[in-house]
Amino acid sequence: MGIVLAGLGWYVWHARRDLAIVTQFDLRYLAPMLAVPLLSLWANGRIGRELAAEFGVRLSGFEAYALSTVNALGNYLPIPQAGAVARGVYLKRVHQFTYSTYAASVVVTYVSSLALYGLVGLAGLGVLAATGQWARWPLWMIFGALSGSALMFTPLSARVPQPRKLAGFREGLVALGAHHVLVKIVVLQLILIALTATGLWLACLALPGGEGVSWFKALMMGLLVMASGVANVTPGNLGVEQAAAMFTAHLLQIEPKIGFLASSLFRVMAIGAVFVIGPVMAHWLARQTPRGRGTEEWADSGVRKDSTHPPMADKNVCPTGGRE
Repeated sequence: MGIVLAGLGWYVWHARRDLAIVTQFDLRYLAPMLAVPLLSLWANGRIGRELAAEFGVRLSGFEAYALSTVNALGNYLPIPQAGAVARGVYLKRVHQFTYSTYAASVVVTYVSSLALYGLVGLAGLGVLAATGQWARWPLWMIFGALSGSALMFTPLSARVPQPRKLAGFREGLVALGAHHVLVKIVVLQLILIALTATGLWLACLALPGGEGVSWFKALMMGLLVMASGVANVTPGNLGVEQAAAMFTAHLLQIEPKIGFLASSLFRVMAIGAVFVIGPVMAHWLARQTPRGRGTEEWADSGVRKDSTHPPMADKNVCPTGGRE
């Protein structure tokens, strides 16, 4: 983490003159840019609500939104998976919801998000190529590798050795697929991808020199920014996503500084939204009293119920795979 943040500081200092264009930010884009993270929190909350409903836990719309916001707030703390821990503790305390059951579903949504990043990326590169906007070959390779995650949703997954991190994937896939909730989650993940792309696109348009960045190029940057959250080496993925945006911009023949500043502005908007409403949401959640009993209907699917650890694979994006 220290190396990444030190590298970020080094770049900002040495490129401070080029980055000064941020002072010419077009304020007309401020309101829609602030709306993007608020809508992303809604989509993340809706995914959490759909997953919880499959286990018999009924979250209200406001409760799901509050949990999504607190999860995002926790991800900015220098504590690994702080957002997942906060969410897991709340669900256990208020809804008597077992951690292991929720973790199995989170693993499925985590893998599906990676597959979507790859498949949508390849489709976006195809659109760019069809319109004469060629991208360099590393992007094709990266998105091709990510789309390989889709093999986990085929019968071949049963023959592929799975790392410990993906424990419970098969059980979660069977249960979610049987209840058709996975389709809903994929649709919501696509909405998150579109929102991230739109936020970065608006940030580019608001910067001098970024007017020529198309939505599909912003989509390419957004996909790699979201995928970079897998590393989760810094609070809020700070520094890592800026590097990913610069790298993608370079491969798309966009000035790297535009990628850096666009991703930075996008992150500033997200931080502002989360830190303004997050404490209010956390206070409301802390006042809730136990009022339900989580179901353990997944026992028939083979999901273990003896774990007492919080859900894993948060990676700044849980339970969606998309960034907060």
